Amino acid sequence: MKKYLLIFIFLVATTIAHAQYSGYNDNPITFGLSGGSNFAFLHVKSAYKEYVNTNMESPFSIGFNVDFKFNDYFSIQPAIFYSGKGGTMNATYIKDGRNISVDNNYKMHYLEVPLDFIGHIPIGNGANIFLGIGPYVAYALNGANKQTLFSDDPITIPLKYGHNGDFKKTEFGAATVLGFKAAKGWAISGNIDFGLTNILVNNNTGIDISKLKTVTFYLTIGQSF
Repeated sequence: MKKYLLIFIFLVATTIAHAQYSGYNDNPITFGLSGGSNFAFLHVKSAYKEYVNTNMESPFSIGFNVDFKFNDYFSIQPAIFYSGKGGTMNATYIKDGRNISVDNNYKMHYLEVPLDFIGHIPIGNGANIFLGIGPYVAYALNGANKQTLFSDDPITIPLKYGHNGDFKKTEFGAATVLGFKAAKGWAISGNIDFGLTNILVNNNTGIDISKLKTVTFYLTIGQSF
């Protein structure tokens, strides 16, 4: 997975180098800081899906981006930021004559590198509406699960990543963005990350699941300069 992460970063760097030599010179490169609230979910595949419920977790994100503008209507925006992901899942059902009752509350911390292809709709006085799509790669930093089995008191379990852990260390996905940017550089946007990787390695959830993917909605504000 580290190989794929390096390839992705190389592609971002190549894009940056190419954009620096584009013929558009009206502030072609801007830098930005952004942050905000996340609404994180887990998408679960289970043989008992009608008994498995998932709910939202509310972490946050903060990061840095570079916008390479080719003209008034198109730009490419790589970024790097901390992203909180996760969600809750709970289930109550009977399997092999046993009553299953489990609650999991996942808080996951990632370093994420997206590459968004952005379209701009100018609306006068330097402001624009923008929308975009692109891939991302996310690298797990750490995390924890607050788990309740049956009616026992909840326990907090640190998450392990990698081949012998709970989840994969690297996640790939697709991102979308829609927002508004003012002439003075401040912006507000909504982003959605759709995880395409089944991050489950060893199922320590206590629930009969075969696949687990992340879905994260970001509501952010930012400033470019």
